[in-house]
Amino acid sequence: MQWSQIKTLFILCFLILNIYLFIEFMDKQNRVDSFDQASTEEPTIEEMLKQENIKVSDKHVDVTKDTYINVAPKKFTDVDIKKATDLKGQDVQLINKTLLVSRFDSPVPIPQDKTSMNELIRSYTAFANDYVFYGWDKKTNVLLFFQQKKDRPIYFNRYGTILVFLNKDNEMVYYMQTMLGDAKEQGEPSKLLNPIKAIGYLYNQNELVSEDNVTSVDNGYYTRIGSETGSNQVFAPTYKIEVNKERNYFVNAVEGYVNAGDDTKFISDTIKSNLSNFKQMNKDVDWKDDFIKMVEESIIEDSITEDIRIEE
Repeated sequence: MQWSQIKTLFILCFLILNIYLFIEFMDKQNRVDSFDQASTEEPTIEEMLKQENIKVSDKHVDVTKDTYINVAPKKFTDVDIKKATDLKGQDVQLINKTLLVSRFDSPVPIPQDKTSMNELIRSYTAFANDYVFYGWDKKTNVLLFFQQKKDRPIYFNRYGTILVFLNKDNEMVYYMQTMLGDAKEQGEPSKLLNPIKAIGYLYNQNELVSEDNVTSVDNGYYTRIGSETGSNQVFAPTYKIEVNKERNYFVNAVEGYVNAGDDTKFISDTIKSNLSNFKQMNKDVDWKDDFIKMVEESIIEDSITEDIRIEE
């Protein structure tokens, strides 16, 4: 065999060996990279919740896109006022064209279930189909109803609410009612956060602890840009997330802001902000003083604090 042939054979052998070693090296490197990625990759929200034994019993919502809405308080027209004052079994008073206050001729017993509560209020208030029962705050002994827009409630806005005041026998004796006007959509519909991601915001803010149970997730709106003067306000699509059937949180479904709902604080703040209006009732209203005394007794002073907004 000639030397040139032997040299060529050696070159081919070394080339094949180099190719084999290169393939082995790349395979090993890929395995190392995969391991590093797996070991450094952050766990998913579901995995973090599972580690803390936090259950999510309900995360289903029907709305995946929505817009911010712009709404101003409603001024009651003469037709609205007649509809309210024509209600039987009560005496309705209008204050500043934006606030209705009423006393029932006789105390009205209340049912215990939520569905019946909605039906009951429709029998006794004007425009009641626009409102939905939210809860019974035992500290103030007040029933809380929120106005709806686009068939979804606007949470904790004093310009769109009904407060029903109960006596010691848990019977309806008075109520106050405010109402928001027509809603105007702002911009194009935005894709909403996945509900599990909204739950993740709560977890990251330490609002969920081990053994908690997310018992429901609902759609509504929450004040994004408010107004103390009652002018136009902006409301954001919002998830109401209930934990353990006892705590409620409100997560902006577009931006992720988190607000903790406090029924007692909202009721106390709403009453206090309207005390001057209540005092404007006609002096001839024989139940005026008793009403003001009752609502003042419903104020829980310790609950009147500044809202805390948690952001990511």
